[in-house]
Amino acid sequence: MNKKLAMMGLGVAVGSMMLVTSVYAGVGDAPGYEAFKSAFKETAMVDNVTRQVNVSLKDNGAPLLNVTSTIKSSGKNQAGSAEVTVKSGAEQQTIHFYNQDGKQIVKTDDSDVYKVLEGDGVQGKFKEHERANHTPDPQVISEVENVVDALVGNLKNYVTLDQASGNVKNIHFKLSGSQISPVVNTIGSLVIKHGTAENNDRPLPAKADTMGVDVTTLKNSLPQLTSDIKMDEVEMNASVDADNHITNQTAQIHISGKDAGGKAHDVVLSVDMTLSSLNSTTPDTVDLKGKKLETVKFDENSRKNWGGKHE
Repeated sequence: MNKKLAMMGLGVAVGSMMLVTSVYAGVGDAPGYEAFKSAFKETAMVDNVTRQVNVSLKDNGAPLLNVTSTIKSSGKNQAGSAEVTVKSGAEQQTIHFYNQDGKQIVKTDDSDVYKVLEGDGVQGKFKEHERANHTPDPQVISEVENVVDALVGNLKNYVTLDQASGNVKNIHFKLSGSQISPVVNTIGSLVIKHGTAENNDRPLPAKADTMGVDVTTLKNSLPQLTSDIKMDEVEMNASVDADNHITNQTAQIHISGKDAGGKAHDVVLSVDMTLSSLNSTTPDTVDLKGKKLETVKFDENSRKNWGGKHE
């Protein structure tokens, strides 16, 4: 189930991967890079926070996709909530997620039914995910930094740092053309090509199989690039507050390529992430009394029906 629902965040996933890859491009003694890395680590330690993530996708100047989301986490008992709205052309869907009282609850705006996920499988996976995200292994972090630094370590001078009033830092990074590492470009091209390609062995799940979430809305909006795929430009801006937390981070990635028919595409992916209410966030909750409920039993034996076998 998590695998299938994750398709809704394909734009976010691609943008985040490219963003993380690009910001690590300035390595060594560059003050911009060092400032960002320090703030990135400090921000990652905050469990109680409200995140707003907006993603937009354009193809040859025409809007294809817009995803807006607000994610609230309390840092206590894995409580959290999220509201995600996906718009593609004239189609729009909004999904609400709640994690409360040991249950995961999903509701779409086009239905008055609240789907309640229960079972050891979903709880175990959620707790495993929480541990993986909030108790990072310092050795693993160090090893990942070393690998990325080795791949793109000669680009440190492209990260700039400006001091603003109130001890606020503004960090900027931009690469274009031959400045983009061939390794990064190759990885990005593979992600884009295989992430949007049709897969007859793994067809898209029906809406009924994804708790009312129509993943085809996202899939069908993406351009099917098959050849000459490359990143033409990557740009990132970040604001760091006086407490060394990243409060806003934007990225824009320009990708070009051709589809199976030979048509050229100029795709622009924009990502805007804002963090607020650090250590003062209260997740949304829902009172299920009087609501239409559908209980979804979710254990290890039934996970294969929700896409678990593809993990």
